[in-house]
Amino acid sequence: MLKELWNKIVSGSDYILLTMQAEARFVVYVVIGLIALYFLLKPFVRFVMALEWNAFITYLFVILLMCLIMTRFTAANDWKYFLYAVAIFSIVLSVKRAISIIK
Repeated sequence: MLKELWNKIVSGSDYILLTMQAEARFVVYVVIGLIALYFLLKPFVRFVMALEWNAFITYLFVILLMCLIMTRFTAANDWKYFLYAVAIFSIVLSVKRAISIIK
């Protein structure tokens, strides 16, 4: 049973490597990049969590998610307007935070 499953996995991976080499290479590079970024950013995230900067972590998550959405659903090559939107979003959050601190 397990040997048959293993043979199917091996034959599937052989098929992928023979027919889609560029795509398989791209996936491997992305996985390696994600692993590297995970271990590089892990100390920074722990530091930010220790400082209890939950708004900052949420801000970073929202910006990264919006970048993903922008690249997926739009064909705009000009990121200038996206950066303007990020700047406006940052200013609004900063003003909101300043008002809550002042009160």
